[in-house]
Amino acid sequence: MNTSKSVLSLSIFAMLLFLFSCNTDNEKSNKTVIKISFEEYEGVQAVIKSTSPFQIAGDTIKVNENGDIIFEANIDKPEYFELNFVGGRPKITLYTRPGDSLLINAKGVGSFYQTIKFGGNAPIYNDYLLRSKNISDKLNQSLMSLMGQEEKAAMNSLDSARALHADELAALQKGNANIDPYFIKIENSRAIYEWAILHRIYPDYYNYIHKLEGDNKVNLTPEFDTYLAEVDLNNEELVILPIYLEFLQSYLRTDNGAFYEDENIQKEYVSYANYQMSIINSKIENSTIKSILAYKSVYDQVDYRGSTDKDLYWDAFTKTCTNDILVQNITDKLAEWKHLDKGAPAKEIQLVDMDGNAVTFEQFKGKWIYIDIWATWCSPCKAEIPVLKGLEEEFKGQDIVFMSISVDREQQPWQQMVKDEELKGVQVWAGQNETIQNFYKVNGIPRFMIFDPQGNIYDANATRPSMGAGDIIKDLLAK
Repeated sequence: MNTSKSVLSLSIFAMLLFLFSCNTDNEKSNKTVIKISFEEYEGVQAVIKSTSPFQIAGDTIKVNENGDIIFEANIDKPEYFELNFVGGRPKITLYTRPGDSLLINAKGVGSFYQTIKFGGNAPIYNDYLLRSKNISDKLNQSLMSLMGQEEKAAMNSLDSARALHADELAALQKGNANIDPYFIKIENSRAIYEWAILHRIYPDYYNYIHKLEGDNKVNLTPEFDTYLAEVDLNNEELVILPIYLEFLQSYLRTDNGAFYEDENIQKEYVSYANYQMSIINSKIENSTIKSILAYKSVYDQVDYRGSTDKDLYWDAFTKTCTNDILVQNITDKLAEWKHLDKGAPAKEIQLVDMDGNAVTFEQFKGKWIYIDIWATWCSPCKAEIPVLKGLEEEFKGQDIVFMSISVDREQQPWQQMVKDEELKGVQVWAGQNETIQNFYKVNGIPRFMIFDPQGNIYDANATRPSMGAGDIIKDLLAK
């Protein structure tokens, strides 16, 4: 018998038993440990973060030489964590309590959901979360057909999905007398707000699917809004649930839409973000929830438009969002756009024209450049084309170039559309270009930019053709 090998094996076993068992020392320290073990693990990285809206960034952890990802955190109450894999699709919600050790075994990232097994001292919670996710996934897979149904049939389908969650929770409680009541309460709320948000978006989906507009939009029965009796707009305990915050955002979005439909509202509030702050303050009482919703609203604005209108909304934002962590994160986010300020040098992008020839901004030095970043699959992008064509004709022969940059993955659909639609101006293709994504921070399209005749950025988030770009161009050319 190889004594040294046996002693080593016992030592390893003892260490694992210490790390991943429910022992008194671990509980007293409030340390929770999540260990993920893979059979196929080369290059695997995971991002783990609390679902608390106040934890901005997660921890990125690389798999070790044994195929394990180990995450540790000191928590003083039960917490939900989101697990994402870098470059992979699997995303899963995990639940741990102070002192818990959660073991996760899977073959690999590609087969994560099919091969996942939970162990440790509290696998039942995470087994439930996986079953609940499967229910929600099946619902989402049939969402378009469900939302196209008439009101009564659609609501019955939503009620059935909610009942499946309730049945799973009831089975969990029946088989486990000592189940954490906090978990039951939160998971019941998760099911309610999934159900509620689908009610909230039903009219929009129905109208879109059936192409209904104006007076022809769906007429809902008086009973439709009775679902609102089950929601609470000010439940601070639920901010750890992304679905709760998504419901609140969806609930407020209906009122926010009035900004673009009423010129008097636009004159009063000047910026869309200001109007959003007013809606949040009028509908929400809880200061923590106000802060979170204000943060999410302005974060989306900064993520898409950088510092545009910042001076107009900043006071309203900081009065509504009183959480220092969230305000600081917006400040940091704005700093990421500093290199795109007016007057900063424009950076070249690798571009090719219809014949495969390289095209540069330098070629057009001495002229203004109005840039449209778009793709053939983007409906809002295509909606701007008729107005853009009008601008090209209006300013033909003047010191401005209209450049359309396609970010289609492949050239063929772009080339075909340029020919079919007889698109004019400078038509170029960039594909999935890192300079567009990382330097110019294009997080959504269409995106418009203006460069000055000296090759500098004039506006990294220029006005769309349909929203008055012509007047701006006219003023620029008159300088």
